Amino acid sequence: MRFVEKLVKHLSRYILPYTLLSIVLGTLVSYFCSPKFLSRYIMVVVFLMIYPMMVNVTFESLKKIKRTFKVVFVGLLMNFVFAPLLYWLLCVLFNVPMDVKVALILLAIAPASSMGLGYVGLSEGNMVSASAIVATAFLLSLGAYPLTLYLLNAGQEIVPFREVIRALILVLLIPLALGVFTREVLIESRGIDFKKVKPYFSLATLLFLYVLMFMIFAVKGNMMIKHWDRVVLMTPVVILFYAVMILVAIVLNRYILKLSYEDNQAVVFTTVSKNVSLTIGILAMVFCSKGNATMAMYPAIVSIFQIIFLMLYLHFSRKVKKWWAGG
Repeated sequence: MRFVEKLVKHLSRYILPYTLLSIVLGTLVSYFCSPKFLSRYIMVVVFLMIYPMMVNVTFESLKKIKRTFKVVFVGLLMNFVFAPLLYWLLCVLFNVPMDVKVALILLAIAPASSMGLGYVGLSEGNMVSASAIVATAFLLSLGAYPLTLYLLNAGQEIVPFREVIRALILVLLIPLALGVFTREVLIESRGIDFKKVKPYFSLATLLFLYVLMFMIFAVKGNMMIKHWDRVVLMTPVVILFYAVMILVAIVLNRYILKLSYEDNQAVVFTTVSKNVSLTIGILAMVFCSKGNATMAMYPAIVSIFQIIFLMLYLHFSRKVKKWWAGG
């Protein structure tokens, strides 16, 4: 068990170099041999990545939502309204291609990753508020994803809406139902301490995330080399997104809503930290069958910037706390 816990901490702590390694190795394999047969197994790996993630999702914090209603409302507003509108505006300003725009906006409405909650704890934020935001966002994402794709699809016919619903059922609904069943029936009802088995599910999600990123870039990584200009075009959009999101959240929480420092950290880390693996899974399931695997690459590239911004904000959290206490 200790080995598994140490491995999970190691893979989480060094997620940036491992993400870069997966992208580089996949791109090199794609450039030299292009193993297209891997595309047949992408759906299987997507499920193996998302199912253990859903087992780890807890909805117990929803019982305390009345105590944290204001903070949860702000977090959901930032996640489902401000974030996608900000990405949409930035994509329009920088004239980003439609496939990149769709990928970024879907990433914007993703609930926070488990690392987001980890950052909240490390920065001495309110874990109850943060957990409530994440749990509620997961439930709302069941409707937010198809609604967003429907709005993006209007007049564009990016992908048939029936396929969108089918993919979301396979990627979100079924893994979520199986995850809840596994946790409530197979683990907790038998008196098994979930804390003891949780590292195994976390390890499975991380390992299959890196495998999935490698496979996607191995199948279509050569396209990223050919269209390197899109990656360059994404860079200012992504940098501005994370900078504006953090700044707006701090100003809103500090001067308008008068939230505590602890609640501010809960809002920032659960709205700025996006569940990249979930978004990659959805894009892979929806668009890879249409031969557009490149769309699933964009969130993987964005995750590099996300990690950097989150670590920088975490680094300055003590100064933010002193500034908050200064009145």
